[in-house]
Amino acid sequence: MATLLKVVNNVLKGGKHYLTSDYKTRNESRSAHNGMDLVGPNGIDDIVAIERGTVTYTGYDSSGGYWLAITTNGIEHRYFHLKEGSLRVSKGSKVNKGDVIATMGATGNATGNNLHFAIYKNGYVDPKPYLMNENPFNLSDENNAYTTFIRDLQQAIGANVDGIAGPETLAKTPTISTSAGWNHLAVRPLQVYLQSLGYDLGSHGIDGKFGKDMKACIKKYQKDVGLLPKYQDGIVSAKMYTWQKLLKLK
Repeated sequence: MATLLKVVNNVLKGGKHYLTSDYKTRNESRSAHNGMDLVGPNGIDDIVAIERGTVTYTGYDSSGGYWLAITTNGIEHRYFHLKEGSLRVSKGSKVNKGDVIATMGATGNATGNNLHFAIYKNGYVDPKPYLMNENPFNLSDENNAYTTFIRDLQQAIGANVDGIAGPETLAKTPTISTSAGWNHLAVRPLQVYLQSLGYDLGSHGIDGKFGKDMKACIKKYQKDVGLLPKYQDGIVSAKMYTWQKLLKLK
């Protein structure tokens, strides 16, 4: 009998998570269970990433069927029995929490459409706490600062405010320098974020103005993130490489 779980972090797009087989429980004719099987209330459901991270594996095997792994803070969340042809990501893709990554299916050793969800942390561990607890991947304050930065920046530049950086946010980024956009509304959230990363803003601190100290700060950031010397100019050019690094799009 399926049990409805009240989860904090979704892995099914519909938000209803019915548990049909728990971690390490199986009937006597089947092997030990390294994850948990979940279904939605209306048959097949789309699968969403439980947390943001990087896709580190996609493939197929006779037991798990089509499956993929996403790594967050050194921990893999694995999604098995995916419908053939339904994957919306590939190895190396960056995904955000709640992104649709595939559709549940019955590939591999499955008795029906379901998601086999597992957590791999130096071996398989019980995945239930990752569904039930706030911030189970122990994301650092830097990640929280990043989300705040993206939201504040989006508001400043007139982009959709969702805390997720994408093409629309990048497309609306302004040029900021000591001569252009020096007092743009985007300067303050940029200063707050750089300070959270440990950068010295100089004597003026967070003042919403792009002066000589900010130029020096940006030049150091550009060097630290590996931009070519010709782009280590202390200018945050609209839609260009420094913004791409700040938004984690490159």
